[in-house]
Amino acid sequence: MDFHSLRHSSTTYKLKLNKGDIKATQGDTGHAQADMVTRVYAHILDEDRKVNAVRMEKAFYSAYASPDLRNVHPPESEATGDLDLEAFFAKLKSASPEKLAVLAELLRA
Repeated sequence: MDFHSLRHSSTTYKLKLNKGDIKATQGDTGHAQADMVTRVYAHILDEDRKVNAVRMEKAFYSAYASPDLRNVHPPESEATGDLDLEAFFAKLKSASPEKLAVLAELLRA
């Protein structure tokens, strides 16, 4: 293994350990520009980006979303089945006016 490979591995692990802090990684690895770190190593954080997207979606669309998103995980495969319209309309009737307003706005869009 040569020096460049060790530096690449070190930078990769630093990015993962500090959760993508580009400036801290740049300073630790001695790269002159943060742009170099983002161009070469940004792909490492793709899985984290996907998990964050799922967290945001779950927080945004969940009626009972908790502001603590540390325990949010990617969704498991969703079961397919028939929609229970009676249960849907019962839930709709019991929804708060705020939720109904949001639903109406989404339907207008």
